[in-house]
Amino acid sequence: MPSNYPALAKPGLNQIIAVIQKYQQTVISAINADREAGGEQPLQPIQEFHKGPKVRTAYPWLTVAYEGTAFTESSEQTTEQHLMFVVQLEAGDFDSEYAQDAAIDYMRALHAIFAKVAGPPPSFSDWESQLPIQHETVPSNVTAPWPVGTVKQIFVEREEQMLVRREGADKPAVEVSLTLRFDLEET
Repeated sequence: MPSNYPALAKPGLNQIIAVIQKYQQTVISAINADREAGGEQPLQPIQEFHKGPKVRTAYPWLTVAYEGTAFTESSEQTTEQHLMFVVQLEAGDFDSEYAQDAAIDYMRALHAIFAKVAGPPPSFSDWESQLPIQHETVPSNVTAPWPVGTVKQIFVEREEQMLVRREGADKPAVEVSLTLRFDLEET
């Protein structure tokens, strides 16, 4: 088993949150220009970032979860790790005609952050540098990133939209989900 196995999964959670916090305003502003031209209400920045279950108190509500790691031994000195994370965003209650449109636009924003803005490849600097973060599990307000040279690729593997019913909620919420794969290499 790789010596850094537990350590390589953990930084991804905080880096994902920090990257979204860093770039969301720029990406959402670009999408809002299109929405406003079409007469739609602008998207609000994401304020709720979570790594565990809580009672929903506001939308949009974003949760990041580690899903698992697959290993590929590429040589005696190198191990490739393929870490999977899921980013779920509840955009709002499904009692609005605009809920699905807003959810799709939030998915567009998240996809743009991961596929086009963060990094950018080939340096992956946002994933291998300390970033400011606002989250209750990071009292230092700074991330502990992956080591420089570790990140090799980032892919948005899957996107989907669904209705979810939360216990105690009167109405279902519209949720978008992105599955991210980070290809890392350790020596």
